[in-house]
Amino acid sequence: MVALKVAKIGDALAVVLTEELREALGVSEGGTLYAEASDEGAVMLIGRDMSFEARRARGREFIKRYEKTFQALAK
Repeated sequence: MVALKVAKIGDALAVVLTEELREALGVSEGGTLYAEASDEGAVMLIGRDMSFEARRARGREFIKRYEKTFQALAK
């Protein structure tokens, strides 16, 4: 578990991420984090969009990239 500092920036509050967490999440300054709260009060931070639409788009990109391979395997 890592303790995070909360800083006030203007009228907003910001959580300061350690270098270790930034690397684990794969984010840098200006990047986007996705947070999901559970019913138990825990919050999960994710370094990439895990929505259905984003996962479908990544899947389509994968299929397009390996289209020739899939066609060869299907023969």
